[in-house]
Amino acid sequence: MKPLLPAVDAAGLLREAGFALLLRDRRPVELADLAEAAGLDVQAATSAVASLAQAGWLDLDESGRVAGAAGLSLATGPHGLTLGDEAFRTWCAYDSLGIAAALGADALIETACGQCGTPIDLALRGGMPERNGPERLWLADGGADLRGSFCTPTVLLCGEEHGIAWAEGQDGRGRLLDLVEGARQGAADWAACADALRRLS
Repeated sequence: MKPLLPAVDAAGLLREAGFALLLRDRRPVELADLAEAAGLDVQAATSAVASLAQAGWLDLDESGRVAGAAGLSLATGPHGLTLGDEAFRTWCAYDSLGIAAALGADALIETACGQCGTPIDLALRGGMPERNGPERLWLADGGADLRGSFCTPTVLLCGEEHGIAWAEGQDGRGRLLDLVEGARQGAADWAACADALRRLS
């Protein structure tokens, strides 16, 4: 798969750099470090970070440091993602699948069926799920509200039947994918973030 080009806008650069620094350092990112990694001056980065956080594209801790970017968080999010020995949270189930796939990582996703709440533990090897079912990924269409219209309804379902029920409950605003298809699409969607990690490591 050909890697996507890195972002050229400030918002994209900050998200990619934030993601890379969170993975590399495993601690909240100071704005000065984020600005340097993104190639922006601190004043411009500070203003953009505030806007991105308000729109739900970044998480900030109580000190104003970046604690979540591109779906990866040190503390908040309903889904668990363990990469190697490091535990993270993600904003939606697709984040967990896509991040692990883009990194080509051995990982464990811990979540629950969006329809019935049954726990789902999914192991990945080299970024790909060890099994291709019976679970399904519901990938919401999204809208202006990132967390509400995309992250919240984007879930794993414990099987096809619950996937169909979830789709009906979402009025069909999205699509149902098998695990391998979801991982492959996620690898493409997070390729630039993974490339940012390689550049900064």
